[in-house]
Amino acid sequence: MARVLLGTILMFHMVLVPSMAGPAYNKNNIPFQYGQEIPKIENLIGGQVEEQDAFAYQAFAGKLKVGFYSETCPNAEKIVAEELALIVKRNPNAVPNILRLHFHDCFVGGCDASVLLDHNLSGEQVEKNSMSNGFLLKGADIVDDIKAKLEEECPETVSCADTLAFASNEALALSGLKPLAHVGGRRDALVSVSKDADNLPLSTWSVEQMINLFQQKGFTPEELVILLGAHSVGSSHCDSIMDRIYNFKGTQLPDPALPPPFVQELRQICANPGTPQFRNLPVNFDETPKVMDNLFFKNLAEKRKSLLQSDAVLMDDPRTAPTVQKMADEPAEFAKRFPQMLLKMSAMDVKTGNEGEVRKSCIVLDSVSKLAQCPYGKRATARDGVAGEELVDDDGRSNLLP
Repeated sequence: MARVLLGTILMFHMVLVPSMAGPAYNKNNIPFQYGQEIPKIENLIGGQVEEQDAFAYQAFAGKLKVGFYSETCPNAEKIVAEELALIVKRNPNAVPNILRLHFHDCFVGGCDASVLLDHNLSGEQVEKNSMSNGFLLKGADIVDDIKAKLEEECPETVSCADTLAFASNEALALSGLKPLAHVGGRRDALVSVSKDADNLPLSTWSVEQMINLFQQKGFTPEELVILLGAHSVGSSHCDSIMDRIYNFKGTQLPDPALPPPFVQELRQICANPGTPQFRNLPVNFDETPKVMDNLFFKNLAEKRKSLLQSDAVLMDDPRTAPTVQKMADEPAEFAKRFPQMLLKMSAMDVKTGNEGEVRKSCIVLDSVSKLAQCPYGKRATARDGVAGEELVDDDGRSNLLP
C-alpha cells in the first residue's frame, strides 16, 4: 500500500538561520538550477546564525549546536555541500531522495542514521527492509558518497546522522531556499528494527491520524502542514493514486474532490489499469518538481489539485486548512517556515555525547566494521549512476516527505 513521506517530505540547538546564499527565493533567482554550472561552494554552506533568528535555534536545536566540528573537522560542512552539489548535477532526484530519507530516519526512533544500516547483530530485519520503506528507499548511496569524502578528510569523526542532516539542509539551497546554519552533535544508532518503521503515515490517512502521529513527535497541526510542503519537490507513482482516479472507495468513480480535468490528465499518465500494459510511472507532485516553492499549496488551496488523499484532506479540516491557505498566499512565509520545520525535525530524539557511536561506514555498525574489516563491501554509489536514479517515490511507497 502506498506510503506517505512527509516526502518523503518530511522535513535544534541552533537558531534558525538563513544562509548567506543571497536574497530570498523567487522564480527568477534560484541559487542553483539543474544543468547550470555548480555554484561556488561558499554560497551553498549553511549560513551564520542571525540574531533575530536565535529564538528558533533555541527552540528547535536542543542538545545540538552550530559549529560542532569547527575544531575536529573544520571543512565538514563544505565537503557535504560540495559533494551533494556534484551528485545533484548528475542526478537531480538526489534532492527529494535525501529529504525523504531524512524524514524516514527521524520519524523512526529519532535522527540517528538507523535507516542506513544494512545489518543488525541480532540478525533482525532493519528499517530499510520494512513494509513502510520497501527495499527501494533511495538516498542511502548519496550519504555513502558524502561520508566517504568526510572519512578521507577526518576519519571516524563526522557521524552518519550528521552527514544525512547536513545533506538535507544543503538540499534546500539546491532547490531554491536558503539553507540554515548546520547544527551537529548527533551520534549513530546501534540498532535498526524493521517493525519500528511501521508508524510512517499512509497516503490514505485522515487528518486526525496525521495530527495524532505528528503531535506524538512534537509537531502542531500548523507545523504538520508546513512540513508536508516537502511535497513541493519530487514525485509519487501511479500505484499510489490509482484508487483516487479510477475507483475511489470502491465506487468505480474518481475522487469527487479532484477536478475533472486533473483526473483526465492523471489517467493519461496512469493508463491501462489492471492490464499488462499498465506502467507504474512517476507523477510529479506539482509543476515545479525541482524547485521548493509554495506551488504545492497553491494547487491545493485554489484548484484542489493533489496526488495524495492525505494531502487533499488538509483543506477539509479547520485545524489545517488555514495554514494551507496561508502558505498558498504567502510564498515568503513558506520559504521561512519550511527550513525551520526541517531544523526541528532534524533534532528529534537525537543521540549525543556517549550515546550510540560514530560509524566509519554508514551501512554497518562500527564495531562490526572494525572486527571484520567491513565484509559487506560497498553498495553502488550515487555517482555510479546505478542507484538513486528515480524520483522520490519508488513504487509509491512512503512519499509523505518526498
